[in-house]
Amino acid sequence: MKKKITSILIAGALGICVLTGCQKAPQASGNSDVYHAKSSLEGDVENIVAKESDGSTAGPDGSEQGEGYDALVGTEENGIWICADIPDVPQAVLALTLQERGDWDTEKLKELLDSENGNIQDITEEYLAQREKEFSEMNEEDKPVEWMNFGDDSLMILSDGQKEVSLARNTSVSYTDEILKKNCDAIYKEAPEIDVIRESETAPAQFPVSHAKEILLEKLAVLDITEIHISRALYYELDGTAFYELTFTPSYEAIGVASEFGQIVLGEVQPRGTAWITQDGIAMMNLEDYCGKIVERSETGNILTFSQVTNILEKYLENNMLFGNSRAKLTQAELIYYPTLREKELILTPAWHIYIPLNERIDAMESGDTVWQEAVESGAAWNIYLDAVTGELIKVE
Repeated sequence: MKKKITSILIAGALGICVLTGCQKAPQASGNSDVYHAKSSLEGDVENIVAKESDGSTAGPDGSEQGEGYDALVGTEENGIWICADIPDVPQAVLALTLQERGDWDTEKLKELLDSENGNIQDITEEYLAQREKEFSEMNEEDKPVEWMNFGDDSLMILSDGQKEVSLARNTSVSYTDEILKKNCDAIYKEAPEIDVIRESETAPAQFPVSHAKEILLEKLAVLDITEIHISRALYYELDGTAFYELTFTPSYEAIGVASEFGQIVLGEVQPRGTAWITQDGIAMMNLEDYCGKIVERSETGNILTFSQVTNILEKYLENNMLFGNSRAKLTQAELIYYPTLREKELILTPAWHIYIPLNERIDAMESGDTVWQEAVESGAAWNIYLDAVTGELIKVE
């Protein structure tokens, strides 16, 4: 579907219920320092977490699903139909704490710029003056919202007239090659759009996405980034020009950071990378809240198996902490890191992510799929993040 702009209002929000079933003595619950009586639901979840799983992906009816899962969790009245391949996951994964870098300087940016003409200028002050002028001419209601960001208030921009790089907040990097970008811009709105992840059989043999990834990783290596998790890869080709538009997140020991956030709200930070990759090099790259430095690795406990995950989801459905549509399929299940900003640190927590990609959900609705239309109207979950160790709900949309 060609670069359409679709707006969807997600109806409803996850309610927080105060449940009964208190034990004789209050116990600490969740991550809060406030002590309160543990609900029966919390106890049920803890029992599932503590119980050793058989590690299978069998459905609730006992039928074996092999490496996939295709079954209803919950009931017809309030259930979630998961139809997804289930990845192999390690027994334990470390939680990570990131801070802004502070160890990248002008020489690092010059290396990333990789200028051919060597005529490199620091244009930071020029940029700030221009931005201040533009802001002063705006009406208050037109000024951009100040979102939460990871990092400090630093900024450095270098340019050689053709290429430009910037380092913002010691966590965000951008790179542009004006000549290559101009070539891509010329075909972006006209060339057919091929999603090579969803439509792998249409991927171009002469310029595979694996080659585009190699080109990107070679540039990222300058920033000491050695692995990425690609969530979307779109290919464009017209009149002899071809390029990939890649969307990606950081990855740590093959576990990527959350990429499907749905609606972003104040207080949330989404580490995210985008890039246009041609066979001749990178036309543009933007790493937003992406380049944190690991300052702590902490043990969290054993990772929940998928059978434990579905048992926990069933408890949330039974207690109306989660609402689903038993006919709307959630097609993806993965183990990822979920980012949470705490003061100046970004905490990456292992999480099970069960969802349908937003673009697939939009396509289903626009094709007249009444199931997903009903699911959206009723506020049914389509994007679930569950703490992969404790079983707590992190985010539901």
